[in-house]
Amino acid sequence: MTADGLDWDGLYEAVMPPGTYTRPTAAPAAAAPVAAAPAAVAAPAPVAAAPAPASAAAPAAPSSAAAAVKREAAEKREERPHAAPAKEESIRVDAVKLDALLEVAGESVQAANQAAVLLERLLQFKFEGQAQTLMATLAETLERASRYSTELQRATLATRMQPVGRLFQKFPRLVRELAKDLGKDVELTIEGAETEVDRVVVDSLYDPLVHMLRNALDHGVETPEERAMAGKSIKSFISLKAWQEANSVMIVLQDDGKGMDPIKLRAKALQKGLISESAQLTNDDCFQLVFLPGFSTKEVASSVSGRGVGMDVVKRNITAMGGVVDIRSAKGFGTTISISLPLTLAILDGMSIRVGEEVYILPLGFVVESLQPVPDDVKEISGKGRVIKVRGEYLPLVPLYQMFDITPRYTDPCQGIVVIIETEGRKACLFIDELVGQQQVVVKNLESNYRKVTGISGATILGDGGVALILDVTALIRSSRQLADEQIYS
Repeated sequence: MTADGLDWDGLYEAVMPPGTYTRPTAAPAAAAPVAAAPAAVAAPAPVAAAPAPASAAAPAAPSSAAAAVKREAAEKREERPHAAPAKEESIRVDAVKLDALLEVAGESVQAANQAAVLLERLLQFKFEGQAQTLMATLAETLERASRYSTELQRATLATRMQPVGRLFQKFPRLVRELAKDLGKDVELTIEGAETEVDRVVVDSLYDPLVHMLRNALDHGVETPEERAMAGKSIKSFISLKAWQEANSVMIVLQDDGKGMDPIKLRAKALQKGLISESAQLTNDDCFQLVFLPGFSTKEVASSVSGRGVGMDVVKRNITAMGGVVDIRSAKGFGTTISISLPLTLAILDGMSIRVGEEVYILPLGFVVESLQPVPDDVKEISGKGRVIKVRGEYLPLVPLYQMFDITPRYTDPCQGIVVIIETEGRKACLFIDELVGQQQVVVKNLESNYRKVTGISGATILGDGGVALILDVTALIRSSRQLADEQIYS
């Protein structure tokens, strides 16, 4: 016990484990006078004298006790289990590995489809006894394998999906800076940034969207003075929207600018030698002229536009991804550019159709319905082909056998099947011989292995090992001579 009334050795022994601390062996007789002297001197100020007796009475205690505390803490740290690291919510995976995984998943689905076809053929034979039991077990196993392979494919596709917001978030600054350079007051609004599409599609959309925005800012919206003279608000508005539609994603860029003048567009294309004098163009055809290489309404090229390469890049990149770009414009009210793209470029839900001896795949996202018309619903329009009346609406007939020059089983729509398809806001009737079935196919690029074929977007391997061509619905409708006349839709 020291002069301040505290037993320091006892306190150390109380907090330290047994056997880890030993009291100092100093002689009590020597310690007593030393302890008493400070007490007498420090009587007027006992608080200030308190530390002295402790250091004098037991000079080794604090140092040995501190060493013991440090040693104990070190032992506890060694015995304590390591804390688990923070849980990672995501990992970085090389895109090449994802592509390889998707390829394997697609091939597994294809193999499962082929196995299902073989099983269907085997079940045509009669089995008895143990063979019949084995066939039933085989059928059940193949069905389960097909289901799992499909789920694997879907899960793999999900790993490649990314929100378009990752791309859209780069554009507000671009619009803000470019509008400032051009002396225009423009506000960009974005909707549907959470819409998810394939990673390849997102990466390929940047250049087209940049060119579209630059074109809208430079050619579309007016200066504040021009808008005031036209009775519009000083501020211009550009909206960028995205949403999922069936198996496609729609991206629409709309401005409230001055719009396009079809007459001016035709004159400029004629001046640049891009069209002939005798070309008969509708308003929609004139709007499509902006996608021609070298076309521009600017007299003098600038750092923003005038070189005739912007919208050409948009058309080329979107078409390469199997997409469609369309323009709608009204002079004085603005322009709307719509892009339709597949959610993924690797897998396709399709309908197998037959024309003659050939089997084709019709993308399911374009199919509205199928029917067999009655003779009273089939009408002939002089010089424009045939149309079919469907619930009061006349739709142009597109005979697939004429498009590909093959021999059909039927030439009368009332004997075959008519599939109503829709793209770019327009409908048409695709005339075929019969419907074979519906299946999911793995898309193989035809252009890289052969060449570009009008009306064909790719190829796939069927369950029986045969090859089927995938139809490009948009190209088929556009290449149909009947659809060039707006009177069909009136």
